[in-house]
Amino acid sequence: MTDRRRQGAELAVGTTEAHGLAVTRVVGEVDLAGVDLVRAELDAQLARRPPVLVVDLSEVTILGSLGIAALLDAHHRAVAVGVRFAVVASRRSVVHPLELTEVDRVLTVVPSLDQVVIG
Repeated sequence: MTDRRRQGAELAVGTTEAHGLAVTRVVGEVDLAGVDLVRAELDAQLARRPPVLVVDLSEVTILGSLGIAALLDAHHRAVAVGVRFAVVASRRSVVHPLELTEVDRVLTVVPSLDQVVIG
């Protein structure tokens, strides 16, 4: 298991892995000030090419447009290299922007990590 952590003023990002499943957990606000941390961690994970990359946003309090763009970019790059990509989100402050922009129709969005289908 590896654990990578990066932290900014309003944001913490870390990745753990087990059995080929990489889970990047994001805590705090994903907006202009923090999006670069998220992008850097997703870039690092995609460079490793795990079979599945899960972005856990269950502890995100704000998801701004730059955060949504970072998720879409990571999703497209994951598809291009054969990595399955999923997002865990249950808070209204995260789910609502994904629904309003219809990004939830492009990304696999589930309410809990237990609902990520690995098979």
